[in-house]
Amino acid sequence: MSFIEVEELSREPETLIRSCKIKINGKSFTTPSRSVSVTKSTKIELDVAKPIITQNNTPLGEVYTRISLDDLSQIADNSTQGHEKGEQFSKSVSLRLEQLKNLGTIPYLVISVVDSNNNPYNQLPEKKIRDLIYDLLWGTQNNAIIVPPLMGIFPEEKQYLELITSLHERQESSNGRKPLPIMPVIPSAYALVAPTLLKHYWDIGCRLFAFNCENKKYGAFGFVIEKAHTELDKLSKESKESYAIHGLNSKLKTGKGETSRINSILGSGFGFDSFSSNHIIPKFIPPSTDIKDFFIFNDGDYGFAPISKITDPDKVLNTNIFKKYDIGEFDSLSSGLKLKVCNSHNIEKSIQEIQAYPKFIEKEKLVPYLSAKEKIKGEIIEIKSLAGHIQNPAMARAKASKKEKWFKK
Repeated sequence: MSFIEVEELSREPETLIRSCKIKINGKSFTTPSRSVSVTKSTKIELDVAKPIITQNNTPLGEVYTRISLDDLSQIADNSTQGHEKGEQFSKSVSLRLEQLKNLGTIPYLVISVVDSNNNPYNQLPEKKIRDLIYDLLWGTQNNAIIVPPLMGIFPEEKQYLELITSLHERQESSNGRKPLPIMPVIPSAYALVAPTLLKHYWDIGCRLFAFNCENKKYGAFGFVIEKAHTELDKLSKESKESYAIHGLNSKLKTGKGETSRINSILGSGFGFDSFSSNHIIPKFIPPSTDIKDFFIFNDGDYGFAPISKITDPDKVLNTNIFKKYDIGEFDSLSSGLKLKVCNSHNIEKSIQEIQAYPKFIEKEKLVPYLSAKEKIKGEIIEIKSLAGHIQNPAMARAKASKKEKWFKK
């Protein structure tokens, strides 16, 4: 039984771009869509989104949190310290889910399990740890969608099958409560986009799938996305039900300096119906004192312009956050506050752009609109190429084979 209904509303010719209505336990949202994403420690996206999220345009809401296997083990052992840690963890994520629900979003919790070095665990944890994670996912108030824990890439397919089985068992033992839909995470490894795994998820009612983009540009996963769409399309045709794909940890931009350009809101062109922000911490974060200039998203060309070279601030800096400052005031702010202002601007611009996409798609005009954005000419070529490969399975398989050999070098 499916707890998520996906209805395709319109589609852009000769691309993967489409607009859908996704209904989740009585609430619905229209794609393309961008989640409002928060963590335990920051809610900047929630604050920025408040004035621009309307009842007619309700997105998903994501609470992303990272927890180590050591901390989970301590909580599971039920010691005094572990109990306090578990209670604190549960309260903090519950508060964020409640805030997102009050904003009007459909909130969900993402738990990323890491090792002692803050790297993905890459193994299926023992049953005691899995049960604790499931208790957190199903037992935390206001969590509307179950996202299986992010744990890296498992070495064997059988571990994924064991994970799916345990998720379904917990889903079935809802004790009369309203069942929550599962949004499984498709592994980013080509070999693990396996028909067997996807069919198991499909058979337990999954129609909304996530893909961990790992803070990389969409084009880096082109051949993996091709395979995911090909396999899911087979299941869709057999059951006569549609599916949707959500991009986790989507990279905001690609390139550096004045060559940088937007990546995240282009997800619909690569087969993603919705996406959320990146939460993967870079290996090295330069201190704010090293920042020589501050780049903001320019919706005119889809690039990132340095503040110091903005010649038309009334046109480019027309967001709520910049209404609080003029250019002279901005120059006098601390580096940390400048960075926060620019990030808020980028979030608001991204939300506003993605909100306009469904109307463009309805009129089959999103590709022409994007093609006029000077900084993303290369991405538009990739978007058109990807659609062609999916419509030509033989070409897709040949391309994937070449890529697999290249990755093994």
